[in-house]
Amino acid sequence: MLVLAALLSAPVGAGAEEELTPEVAEYPAENYEPGPGWPEGWTPPPPPEGMSERMRAEVEQILREHPDLYDRYDWWVWDPLPSWTNEYPWFWREDKMGCGTTLHVYAYPVPDTQLITREFGRSFGWSRLYWKPCRYEPIQSITETRELSEEEKLAEGRRAEYLYWVDKSHPGLGRDDGSESNGNPDYIYIYLNQGDAAKRFDVPAYLDTTVNRVRVPIRFVSEMMGAEVSWDPDGRRVTINFPAITREVPKVVPAPGFDYPDLFDPEEYLPNGHRFAFEERTVSTPERTIILTIDHPVALVDGREVPLDAPPVIRNDRTMVPVRFIAEQMGAKVYWVGAEPIFRLDDGTMSGTYQVHIFTPFFPLYEYPSWYLENRAVRY
Repeated sequence: MLVLAALLSAPVGAGAEEELTPEVAEYPAENYEPGPGWPEGWTPPPPPEGMSERMRAEVEQILREHPDLYDRYDWWVWDPLPSWTNEYPWFWREDKMGCGTTLHVYAYPVPDTQLITREFGRSFGWSRLYWKPCRYEPIQSITETRELSEEEKLAEGRRAEYLYWVDKSHPGLGRDDGSESNGNPDYIYIYLNQGDAAKRFDVPAYLDTTVNRVRVPIRFVSEMMGAEVSWDPDGRRVTINFPAITREVPKVVPAPGFDYPDLFDPEEYLPNGHRFAFEERTVSTPERTIILTIDHPVALVDGREVPLDAPPVIRNDRTMVPVRFIAEQMGAKVYWVGAEPIFRLDDGTMSGTYQVHIFTPFFPLYEYPSWYLENRAVRY
């Protein structure tokens, strides 16, 4: 049963809304590997009688700076202790979280991994979620570290090499899968080969809800997609020229017994290093010239007329072009993420909305670039 050790602020006044009660998080016993026991002569530390001076100063500063969010704080010491404390030496640590208008400060036990290594010659690691509202968070898991086998080392090496080639496929852009980015129709996140392109825009990409298509500033096409762009102000025409490119690209190919959908475990960002190998392949994209006229629903692609479902427009003094059409002309794959989030975060919540993901043939896993996108996004 949850018992508050002390209430350090004034009580709720008459007529105030009922204060929310935090929950105490619990995790299954299998999250905690058997420990080495207590060292000889070690005794559990007594519960702290109150928060540290450092924590008190932090809390009082928050109350001063955010009176619109919190009007009080309280203190709690974890009780009863988790069962894993019977198998590991441990110490107390402090944390805080908000729930309603109260800032809850609490002490919780943490395994003393340095003492364990010193006394037993064994190494353990632990994990914990932080700052989840209305939730007292304990240590989430404890595992013993061990030497990787040769096969595991090779698998980890392949995953590291994969990330290297991902970064090479979007030079100048920071790596980002979009898992923590939530946009809206007036601000669409654009990712090129898992590189964050939107942060380089001088005006945001947006969703034209009349045709349900996303437009991006023409600068994206010229600076990040490698095209030469010219503007004819009299004819209100944009000419986009993609040069022919031939490049040797290390490609991810499934190991024997696996196919591309097998490469990702569910909810995983990286492919499983045990299930793929790299194969050098020659990738070529042809020269292509695209002419777009502002507000005109037909494009010229290498002199051939192609209808557009989203013609280019002028918006906020910037030329905005249909991203899917342009990307597909250079052989890219395009995925759309709308209002429904597709990424599951570590705390179980869903995130990632209003995004466009573009993958060119030079991406190392063009055939199946992401478990999240292939299973939850819309493939144009």
